[in-house]
Amino acid sequence: MKALASLRCRLGMRPDRDEKGQALLEMTFGTIFLLLIVLVVFEMAILFYSYIALLNASREGAVYASLHPDMEPGSEQYEDYLEVTENEAVAAGLNTATGYLTITEPINMDCISITVTLNYKIVNPTQGIILPWLGRMGLFQSAIMSAGTTMPIRPGAVCVP
Repeated sequence: MKALASLRCRLGMRPDRDEKGQALLEMTFGTIFLLLIVLVVFEMAILFYSYIALLNASREGAVYASLHPDMEPGSEQYEDYLEVTENEAVAAGLNTATGYLTITEPINMDCISITVTLNYKIVNPTQGIILPWLGRMGLFQSAIMSAGTTMPIRPGAVCVP
């Protein structure tokens, strides 16, 4: 054994050292990095799901608005439009409490098409996770997203320009 150690010293190599903790240390750093990647993927999935749900709600509202292009705010049809759009958002699991979901008035474009826009504030369920020395690392705590749909006025719908 001493001959091997002496050969290593002559060749400029370091003598054997105790490396019992090396695997544990590498596993620790690898696990932390992997968990950070999983957290980022999870948060991006939440954003993507919320955007798709918001887009579907705007489409549902646009379909209703294209069938009733002459509705006025305050009318029964307008209240139905708000209810249909909000129900689609609720069915997808979006928070529709005051301040989270904003449904705008449909914009009728000369009886050719109608545009519906929804704004939504998403609050991240992992916002309480703050890493030591790293903080949130640019991950969002809340985000405001918007989805709009333009749909042609349906045949048979009465529209007065």
